Amino acid sequence: MRVKSKEVILVPKNARTFTLMPGDRGAVATEVGDRIIALDTGQYTICKGDIINVKKKPYKVNTITKDIVGKKLVYNLSTSTLTKSSMFVMPMLGAERRLFMFDSLFVNCFINTKEHKNKIALLYRFSGDKLFLKFEQALQQFRGFVDYYDPSPHFVLFVFNVPDQHKENYVHFLNGRYSQFSPDYKDKILDFHGFDIDGALGQILFKSTRRRMRLEAELGVELDDTAEVYSIMNEEEETFNPKIYI
Repeated sequence: MRVKSKEVILVPKNARTFTLMPGDRGAVATEVGDRIIALDTGQYTICKGDIINVKKKPYKVNTITKDIVGKKLVYNLSTSTLTKSSMFVMPMLGAERRLFMFDSLFVNCFINTKEHKNKIALLYRFSGDKLFLKFEQALQQFRGFVDYYDPSPHFVLFVFNVPDQHKENYVHFLNGRYSQFSPDYKDKILDFHGFDIDGALGQILFKSTRRRMRLEAELGVELDDTAEVYSIMNEEEETFNPKIYI
Protein backbone atom coordinates (compact mmCIF):
# COMPACT_ATOMS: atom_id res chain seq x y z
CA MET A 1 0.00 0.00 0.00
CA ARG A 2 1.32 3.43 -0.90
CA VAL A 3 1.40 5.83 2.03
CA LYS A 4 0.81 9.48 1.28
CA SER A 5 3.08 12.08 2.81
CA LYS A 6 1.29 14.12 5.47
CA GLU A 7 3.89 16.85 5.43
CA VAL A 8 4.86 19.47 2.89
CA ILE A 9 8.13 18.59 1.14
CA LEU A 10 10.59 21.23 -0.09
CA VAL A 11 13.19 20.08 -2.62
CA PRO A 12 15.99 22.24 -4.10
CA LYS A 13 15.76 22.25 -7.90
CA ASN A 14 18.81 24.44 -8.54
CA ALA A 15 20.48 27.47 -6.95
CA ARG A 16 17.53 29.71 -7.92
CA THR A 17 14.47 27.48 -7.48
CA PHE A 18 12.98 24.95 -5.10
CA THR A 19 9.93 22.73 -5.56
CA LEU A 20 7.11 22.54 -3.02
CA MET A 21 5.19 19.27 -2.90
CA PRO A 22 1.93 19.79 -0.98
CA GLY A 23 0.99 17.43 1.84
CA ASP A 24 -2.30 15.57 2.14
CA ARG A 25 -4.23 18.79 2.67
CA GLY A 26 -3.00 20.22 -0.60
CA ALA A 27 -2.16 23.88 -1.07
CA VAL A 28 -4.23 26.94 -1.86
CA ALA A 29 -2.77 29.58 -4.17
CA THR A 30 -3.71 33.26 -3.97
CA GLU A 31 -3.62 34.68 -7.48
CA VAL A 32 -3.70 38.20 -8.86
CA GLY A 33 -4.34 38.02 -12.57
CA ASP A 34 -2.09 35.25 -13.85
CA ARG A 35 0.43 35.59 -11.00
CA ILE A 36 0.55 33.58 -7.78
CA ILE A 37 1.44 35.90 -4.90
CA ALA A 38 0.98 33.50 -1.96
CA LEU A 39 0.69 29.81 -1.21
CA ASP A 40 -1.13 28.39 1.82
CA THR A 41 0.17 24.89 2.50
CA GLY A 42 -2.14 24.20 5.42
CA GLN A 43 0.89 24.27 7.71
CA TYR A 44 2.16 27.74 6.80
CA THR A 45 1.81 30.42 4.15
CA ILE A 46 4.56 31.51 1.76
CA CYS A 47 4.22 34.97 0.25
CA LYS A 48 6.16 36.70 -2.48
CA GLY A 49 9.25 38.27 -0.90
CA ASP A 50 9.56 35.68 1.87
CA ILE A 51 12.89 33.95 2.48
CA ILE A 52 12.50 30.20 2.91
CA ASN A 53 15.25 27.89 4.13
CA VAL A 54 15.52 24.70 2.09
CA LYS A 55 18.19 22.21 3.17
CA LYS A 56 19.69 25.05 5.25
CA LYS A 57 19.94 27.31 2.18
CA PRO A 58 17.87 30.53 1.98
CA TYR A 59 15.73 31.12 -1.11
CA LYS A 60 14.05 34.48 -1.58
CA VAL A 61 10.69 33.83 -3.24
CA ASN A 62 10.00 36.24 -6.10
CA THR A 63 7.85 34.04 -8.33
CA ILE A 64 5.58 31.04 -7.74
CA THR A 65 4.47 28.83 -10.62
CA LYS A 66 2.50 25.60 -10.99
CA ASP A 67 3.97 22.41 -12.41
CA ILE A 68 2.89 18.82 -12.90
CA VAL A 69 5.22 16.04 -11.74
CA GLY A 70 3.99 12.47 -12.09
CA LYS A 71 0.39 13.70 -12.52
CA LYS A 72 0.65 15.62 -9.24
CA LEU A 73 0.39 19.36 -8.86
CA VAL A 74 3.52 20.91 -7.37
CA TYR A 75 4.83 24.47 -7.16
CA ASN A 76 8.15 25.94 -8.20
CA LEU A 77 9.25 28.88 -6.08
CA SER A 78 12.03 30.92 -7.62
CA THR A 79 14.34 33.75 -6.78
CA SER A 80 15.03 34.51 -10.43
CA THR A 81 15.27 33.10 -13.91
CA LEU A 82 18.56 32.81 -15.75
CA THR A 83 19.70 36.11 -17.18
CA LYS A 84 20.52 36.56 -20.85
CA SER A 85 24.12 37.07 -19.68
CA SER A 86 24.13 33.51 -18.37
CA MET A 87 23.24 32.23 -21.81
CA PHE A 88 25.26 34.51 -24.07
CA VAL A 89 28.10 36.07 -22.02
CA MET A 90 29.23 33.49 -19.48
CA PRO A 91 30.77 31.18 -22.15
CA MET A 92 33.27 33.97 -22.90
CA LEU A 93 35.18 32.94 -19.78
CA GLY A 94 36.05 29.58 -21.34
CA ALA A 95 36.00 26.21 -19.56
CA GLU A 96 33.03 23.86 -19.57
CA ARG A 97 29.64 24.46 -18.03
CA ARG A 98 30.04 21.64 -15.49
CA LEU A 99 33.35 23.11 -14.29
CA PHE A 100 31.48 26.31 -13.45
CA MET A 101 29.10 24.30 -11.22
CA PHE A 102 26.34 25.63 -13.47
CA ASP A 103 23.69 23.14 -12.37
CA SER A 104 24.48 23.18 -8.66
CA LEU A 105 25.87 26.28 -6.92
CA PHE A 106 25.86 28.79 -9.80
CA VAL A 107 23.04 31.32 -9.41
CA ASN A 108 23.33 33.87 -12.22
CA CYS A 109 25.57 35.93 -14.48
CA PHE A 110 25.51 39.72 -14.85
CA ILE A 111 27.19 42.44 -16.89
CA ASN A 112 27.08 45.04 -14.08
CA THR A 113 27.28 45.28 -10.32
CA LYS A 114 27.05 48.43 -8.21
CA GLU A 115 30.83 48.73 -8.22
CA HIS A 116 31.67 47.31 -11.68
CA LYS A 117 30.30 48.14 -15.13
CA ASN A 118 30.59 46.19 -18.38
CA LYS A 119 32.19 43.17 -16.74
CA ILE A 120 31.23 39.52 -16.32
CA ALA A 121 29.97 38.83 -12.79
CA LEU A 122 29.11 35.36 -11.52
CA LEU A 123 26.93 34.87 -8.44
CA TYR A 124 27.24 31.63 -6.48
CA ARG A 125 25.75 30.14 -3.38
CA PHE A 126 28.54 29.83 -0.84
CA SER A 127 29.49 26.35 0.29
CA GLY A 128 32.00 25.33 2.92
CA ASP A 129 32.68 22.14 1.00
CA LYS A 130 36.36 21.66 0.15
CA LEU A 131 35.56 21.32 -3.55
CA PHE A 132 33.90 24.73 -3.62
CA LEU A 133 36.76 26.33 -1.71
CA LYS A 134 39.17 24.97 -4.32
CA PHE A 135 36.81 26.23 -7.02
CA GLU A 136 36.91 29.74 -5.50
CA GLN A 137 40.70 29.68 -5.62
CA ALA A 138 40.64 28.50 -9.24
CA LEU A 139 38.35 31.36 -10.31
CA GLN A 140 40.73 33.86 -8.76
CA GLN A 141 43.49 32.52 -11.02
CA PHE A 142 41.55 33.39 -14.19
CA ARG A 143 43.47 35.87 -16.34
CA GLY A 144 40.63 38.39 -16.30
CA PHE A 145 39.83 38.11 -12.59
CA VAL A 146 39.03 41.51 -11.04
CA ASP A 147 37.44 41.03 -7.62
CA TYR A 148 35.21 38.94 -5.41
CA TYR A 149 33.10 39.70 -2.36
CA ASP A 150 30.29 38.25 -0.27
CA PRO A 151 26.96 40.11 -0.73
CA SER A 152 25.74 38.04 2.23
CA PRO A 153 27.04 35.07 4.25
CA HIS A 154 25.23 32.77 1.81
CA PHE A 155 26.44 34.17 -1.53
CA VAL A 156 29.70 35.07 -3.21
CA LEU A 157 30.15 37.21 -6.33
CA PHE A 158 33.13 36.95 -8.70
CA VAL A 159 33.90 39.72 -11.21
CA PHE A 160 35.95 39.37 -14.40
CA ASN A 161 37.04 41.58 -17.28
CA VAL A 162 35.67 40.72 -20.71
CA PRO A 163 38.39 38.72 -22.52
CA ASP A 164 40.03 40.73 -25.29
CA GLN A 165 39.07 38.19 -27.95
CA HIS A 166 35.39 38.58 -27.06
CA LYS A 167 35.04 42.36 -26.72
CA GLU A 168 33.33 42.62 -30.10
CA ASN A 169 30.99 39.75 -29.21
CA TYR A 170 30.26 41.49 -25.91
CA VAL A 171 29.22 44.68 -27.72
CA HIS A 172 26.99 42.61 -30.01
CA PHE A 173 25.32 41.19 -26.89
CA LEU A 174 24.75 44.65 -25.41
CA ASN A 175 23.03 45.67 -28.64
CA GLY A 176 21.01 42.48 -29.06
CA ARG A 177 22.86 41.42 -32.20
CA TYR A 178 23.07 37.73 -31.35
CA SER A 179 23.31 36.61 -34.96
CA GLN A 180 26.45 38.74 -35.37
CA PHE A 181 28.50 36.82 -32.82
CA SER A 182 31.58 35.32 -34.48
CA PRO A 183 31.01 31.81 -35.92
CA ASP A 184 33.47 30.32 -33.42
CA TYR A 185 31.70 31.97 -30.51
CA LYS A 186 28.30 30.77 -31.66
CA ASP A 187 29.69 27.24 -31.59
CA LYS A 188 31.18 27.91 -28.16
CA ILE A 189 27.81 29.01 -26.78
CA LEU A 190 26.05 25.90 -28.09
CA ASP A 191 28.81 23.60 -26.80
CA PHE A 192 28.82 25.30 -23.40
CA HIS A 193 25.09 24.76 -22.89
CA GLY A 194 24.93 21.39 -24.64
CA PHE A 195 22.45 22.55 -27.29
CA ASP A 196 22.39 21.90 -31.03
CA ILE A 197 21.87 24.29 -33.90
CA ASP A 198 18.23 23.25 -34.40
CA GLY A 199 17.21 24.06 -30.81
CA ALA A 200 15.81 27.37 -29.56
CA LEU A 201 19.23 28.83 -28.76
CA GLY A 202 20.65 27.77 -32.12
CA GLN A 203 17.68 29.34 -33.91
CA ILE A 204 18.42 32.63 -32.13
CA LEU A 205 22.14 32.59 -32.92
CA PHE A 206 21.62 31.67 -36.56
CA LYS A 207 18.42 33.71 -36.99
CA SER A 208 16.34 30.85 -38.30
CA THR A 209 13.43 31.43 -40.66
CA ARG A 210 11.29 29.04 -38.60
CA ARG A 211 11.70 31.14 -35.46
CA ARG A 212 11.06 34.38 -37.35
CA MET A 213 7.82 32.97 -38.80
CA ARG A 214 6.67 31.84 -35.35
CA LEU A 215 7.37 35.29 -33.90
CA GLU A 216 5.48 36.93 -36.74
CA ALA A 217 2.47 34.72 -36.00
CA GLU A 218 2.65 35.42 -32.25
CA LEU A 219 3.15 39.17 -32.63
CA GLY A 220 0.90 39.66 -35.63
CA VAL A 221 3.58 41.60 -37.48
CA GLU A 222 5.92 41.05 -40.39
CA LEU A 223 9.60 41.09 -39.43
CA ASP A 224 12.31 42.27 -41.76
CA ASP A 225 14.81 39.61 -42.80
CA THR A 226 17.54 41.61 -41.05
CA ALA A 227 15.71 41.65 -37.71
CA GLU A 228 17.03 39.61 -34.80
CA VAL A 229 14.69 36.89 -33.53
CA TYR A 230 15.24 37.43 -29.80
CA SER A 231 14.69 40.48 -27.62
CA ILE A 232 17.54 42.76 -26.62
CA MET A 233 18.71 42.45 -23.04
CA ASN A 234 17.25 44.69 -20.31
CA GLU A 235 20.25 46.24 -18.54
CA GLU A 236 18.42 46.43 -15.21
CA GLU A 237 17.74 42.69 -15.32
CA GLU A 238 21.36 42.01 -16.26
CA THR A 239 22.70 44.06 -13.31
CA PHE A 240 23.22 42.36 -9.96
CA ASN A 241 20.63 43.66 -7.49
CA PRO A 242 21.11 42.18 -4.00
CA LYS A 243 17.50 43.02 -3.09
CA ILE A 244 16.35 40.31 -5.51
CA TYR A 245 18.55 37.55 -4.09
CA ILE A 246 19.04 38.41 -0.43
